[in-house]
Amino acid sequence: MKKFKLNKESRIGLTVIIAIALFVWGLNYLKGINLLKQAQRYYVVYNQIDGLVTSAPVMLDGFQVGLVKSIDYQYNSPGHILVELNLEKQLNLPVGTKAVLEPALVGNPNISLILGPGPRLLAVGDTLTADRKADLMIMLEEELIPGIKDLIQRAGRVVSQLEAQLDEGGDLNKSLASVRKTSERLASASASLDLLLANEIPSTIGNINSLSSNFNALGRELRTVDFAGISHRVDSTLLILQDVSLRLTRPDNSLGLLLNDTELYFNLNKTASSANELLLDLRERPKRYVHFSLFGSKK
Repeated sequence: MKKFKLNKESRIGLTVIIAIALFVWGLNYLKGINLLKQAQRYYVVYNQIDGLVTSAPVMLDGFQVGLVKSIDYQYNSPGHILVELNLEKQLNLPVGTKAVLEPALVGNPNISLILGPGPRLLAVGDTLTADRKADLMIMLEEELIPGIKDLIQRAGRVVSQLEAQLDEGGDLNKSLASVRKTSERLASASASLDLLLANEIPSTIGNINSLSSNFNALGRELRTVDFAGISHRVDSTLLILQDVSLRLTRPDNSLGLLLNDTELYFNLNKTASSANELLLDLRERPKRYVHFSLFGSKK
């Protein structure tokens, strides 16, 4: 079998073609275009692109999902700029997806996708809804600069009022005099506090130390008291009182009979009633019981 050989001119041509292909692939790769990776095209129409360029990234949730393929100004319809997007094939865009043009603080702007809420999907080649964030300088001009102007105007009014107070010298002098009096009162209070710290506080601390010494002596004396003996004697006394109380409730002794015998109570009550009747009868008819005469008595 005869081997196939390339001549010198063919090898040079093949090498040049491979070099050109590698150059084109490398150039597009540097631009962010991967010729070996399949992509799908979508379009957006803006009326202002703020310096958007081809190969600018297309972001979704902070992740790059594509890039700007081309930018064409619609000369037949001024104010309309057609932007072609190359997005990854796995990306499905719902109906209502927005392509938001976001200006950058430094560099060129990029495009961020905000997926739509609908369940239906856009077909490849459809046009996305265009949206655009305000430029940073426009935001500064519309929001920050008016606030700075207002702040400058307020500062000017404050300075004017201060100058008027300085020129009149009335309220400002009163305020300075009030501050001076307050400072003098603070100095007097500080001197009184120093005097108090120098004289009263040491004596008070001495009294506290003396009181603490007395408490310590009292504690030592309390430690010498025989609380166990006192408790034993108290217990003995309580037992004796308990025995006396039990005996008073039993009828086997004199005090118990005196306190518990009801018959004795009724007898004493009857005796007291008889004595009371006797005394009343003696008061009403004393002659029945006492006979007294200076010259003798008759039989």
